[in-house]
Amino acid sequence: MTTLHIVHRLDNGHLPGAFARAFAEGDALLLTGDGVYAALADRAALPAATRALADAVRARGLLPQWPDDLALVDAAGFVALVATHAKSLSWG
Repeated sequence: MTTLHIVHRLDNGHLPGAFARAFAEGDALLLTGDGVYAALADRAALPAATRALADAVRARGLLPQWPDDLALVDAAGFVALVATHAKSLSWG
């Protein structure tokens, strides 16, 4: 059973401490809200299966410095991620 982890906020500029313990093989991470800052501040801690909500990145003016290898998803992509994972866990 896989989980979609949705990070809305960072903990002192980093992913929540328990996140690494909760993330398992097959899981995915979606950065939303202020959680998108993790792509710039805590990039090494992000799993390969990380995506970010495009509207959140755009709203914070981060598109010019956004990493090319970190995929952005729209609302339909968000729904698709939720539908492909057995459960979702929100962090924030």
